[in-house]
Amino acid sequence: MFSFTRFWSIVDIRNKAFYRDIGALGWVFLFPLLTIMSFSYIFNMDSTDVFKVGTYENLTRPQIAMAKWVEFESKGDALEKLKNFQVDMVVSFTEKTYWLPKGSPKSKAIKKLFLYEQLPTQYQEKYIKGQDISYVQWLFPGLLALNVMFMALWGVGWVIVRQRRLGILKRYKVSPLTAFEYIFAQMISRLFILILSGGIVYAGSLLLHPIRMVGSYIDLIVIYVLGCLSLSSVGLIVAARMSSDEMVNGILNLLTFPMMFLSEVWFSLEGSQDWVKTLAQCMPLWHMSNGMRKIMLEGATLADLGQSLWILLITAGVFMAFGSYLFQWNSNAASRN
Repeated sequence: MFSFTRFWSIVDIRNKAFYRDIGALGWVFLFPLLTIMSFSYIFNMDSTDVFKVGTYENLTRPQIAMAKWVEFESKGDALEKLKNFQVDMVVSFTEKTYWLPKGSPKSKAIKKLFLYEQLPTQYQEKYIKGQDISYVQWLFPGLLALNVMFMALWGVGWVIVRQRRLGILKRYKVSPLTAFEYIFAQMISRLFILILSGGIVYAGSLLLHPIRMVGSYIDLIVIYVLGCLSLSSVGLIVAARMSSDEMVNGILNLLTFPMMFLSEVWFSLEGSQDWVKTLAQCMPLWHMSNGMRKIMLEGATLADLGQSLWILLITAGVFMAFGSYLFQWNSNAASRN
């Protein structure tokens, strides 16, 4: 029978262990803040020599130096991406028109490149009001999700394996504590820490750089919490039976690196091949970072993010249930399995 007293004791133990680890605690807060400071200083917010030019017409396109063509299904999709600075220019060959975002420091450069390649053909020039989003503002939601990924996977997966290897779980097994109470406590403890650290990081980032927030904070919190649960459940299923620190570190690294580079944390996947985008959308980190970015930068609501919400909720439930089913107390049992 479930005991709240036993459950809360494990939550309290995990929270205190985290707060007493000064190195881990400092890294949780310093990593995103230092990254914000570094990118603000190193980059002049959008200073890059690689351009993305969007089009929605399946026609032969000329090669433009230092630019890559990105195909969209419709004119509306292309202009929406341009509005959010996910592409630098949109061109229509049938309408003999090109669009540039107002406020983008790259507009003049890409315009000169395009006109140089297209001369003597004359194109009509139009501007669309952009969101005036700096790279740091675009980066921040992905950076916040990335911090959650590391804290969730290692904070649940690595900790459980370490406690199993040290024999702590063996002691828990002979106590009245049930496996469900232990696993539930681990998840709730990590969720509490992730919510608290996320709030502190968000507040600290506001002091370093203006963070754009168009949508609802409630919607942002909902998708943040679902992302925390989904990524924590991935850590749980990895640690369900393992007893080797080296093995769990290897598997967690194997999971984190593809998610880190394919979940649009550092850069947009616009212009990438379709299979890359499909693979990215199978990852909970993509749905978390993309959902938070759309809420913060575009004002999207939970209704607009229905697919991402369902995927995060389903992955959290399925992985948590499967991880609980596979869970073993003893390192010997884990090794035999």
